[in-house]
Amino acid sequence: MQALAIPGFYAWSRWQPDRNMSFASHLLVHERGNVAFDPLPLDASEEAEIEALGGVALILLTNRDHERGAAALRERFGARILASRAEAGLFGLPVDDVFEQGEVLPGIVAVALDGAKTPGEVAFVLPDSGVAVLGDAVLGDPAGALTFLPDAKLADPRKLALSLRRVWALQPRALLLGDGASLFAGVDAAMSELLETRGGPAVNRINLDELDWEWSDDGDQRYRCEIAEIGLPVGARKLGYRGVRLPAGTRFCPMHAHDREEEVFFVLDGAPSVRSLRGTVRLRAGDVIAFPVGDRGAHQLLNESDAPATLILLGMDEEDEVVYYPDSQKVGLSRRNLRMRVDRLDYYDGE
Repeated sequence: MQALAIPGFYAWSRWQPDRNMSFASHLLVHERGNVAFDPLPLDASEEAEIEALGGVALILLTNRDHERGAAALRERFGARILASRAEAGLFGLPVDDVFEQGEVLPGIVAVALDGAKTPGEVAFVLPDSGVAVLGDAVLGDPAGALTFLPDAKLADPRKLALSLRRVWALQPRALLLGDGASLFAGVDAAMSELLETRGGPAVNRINLDELDWEWSDDGDQRYRCEIAEIGLPVGARKLGYRGVRLPAGTRFCPMHAHDREEEVFFVLDGAPSVRSLRGTVRLRAGDVIAFPVGDRGAHQLLNESDAPATLILLGMDEEDEVVYYPDSQKVGLSRRNLRMRVDRLDYYDGE
């Protein structure tokens, strides 16, 4: 087995002369028990190494053709086998449990892939580690590049490209692939090349009803809204786009001012308000409001009306930024994507 340059990850592989590539499997040493992804059969030395690392508690399978050595690994270490609900009945072995799209274990998220060769194929993403694990929805062939299986083996190559935007949007720094060479650098550019080539201009288009909306709140319902990431799944990397649905009587954010990031909000429906250091203005559908940098652009989005409101928020995405919160006297610091707050205050502290 080979230790990877990602804390806790190991890999073992087998060369496939008929395919002119390696098949690979991956092991994650996890606090809740080690996890094996699409495990190949083990030789004696690999089995001993895994035993020394604490064995295997869980086996995660991406698709029906990647059960590989899962049955033997389950028997050897007493591991449980999990697969997506849509894929579970297609395996040649019984699975111990099923999952839907979303968090499978703390820090491991299953992303459903449409248009692949089987109906329930998934990718596994570990946002904190910057890792995505894929079976054969994407091949590392030739080494350093990405491709799909032949079109005849896929249900819908274009749909698969659009579906993989969910993985692309999470901006993994490493792709651990079951077929071909894994990718440890240049992941965003390689995925962009693959998806935009196979998906065409539709990869850069999305509708609000196709977004993954999630609820966000501060715990006491004063700050409460639905948020959806727009920019990352459609390839935006210099500007940030978000969709926001703001219920009546709630607030989106504390008042704040940016040092470098200019923003603009566009109202799709409803009558939200923007509070600034110069007063509050009620908006209506079709309004566009800009927030320059510095105190003159300090703003808080809230909904004082009796109906929900929907907006698109657009802003620059700077690596180095300082944000000032006038109401609480907090300062937020961001440098090269390492986010800090003075005295590690909670985001809503003093708001």
